[in-house]
Amino acid sequence: MAMGCITLFLVLPLVVAAVVLVLAPPNVSVWVALGSVAFVAVIGYAMSSSVQWVELEGGTLRWQSLLTRRVREKPVSELVDALPLHSKAMGPLENAIMDAMLKTSNRGYELRFRDGTKLGLVRGDMAGLDEFLGALARELARLRSEGVG
Repeated sequence: MAMGCITLFLVLPLVVAAVVLVLAPPNVSVWVALGSVAFVAVIGYAMSSSVQWVELEGGTLRWQSLLTRRVREKPVSELVDALPLHSKAMGPLENAIMDAMLKTSNRGYELRFRDGTKLGLVRGDMAGLDEFLGALARELARLRSEGVG
């Protein structure tokens, strides 16, 4: 799914731009190419914080970025906050439609660490989010009972 989205939203528009640059007259091709590059830049920026996978193992959170494929990890003891995700960019109708599609108004959470690192866990992107958060809560409780963090 991730590779399909990357191909559809990042690669395909650039291929279209290249084809149009070669085949269409300049007064059309330049605008299509600029529009395609702008579209890819906006979508790439939006996808840059997306996570391919996340795991909790032995007191460590580990995740892989969708676009850069970079694996990052942080100790659970450095977690300072977990905030619900809100969509202030959408209006009431769009939010209602999204709630109906996800079958909940809880879209996910943003985990924040001491050093300012943020990890977004989006319900629509992540199967088993509730189970993962339950395991994370148990790990945090264990750490607090041991006086860590």
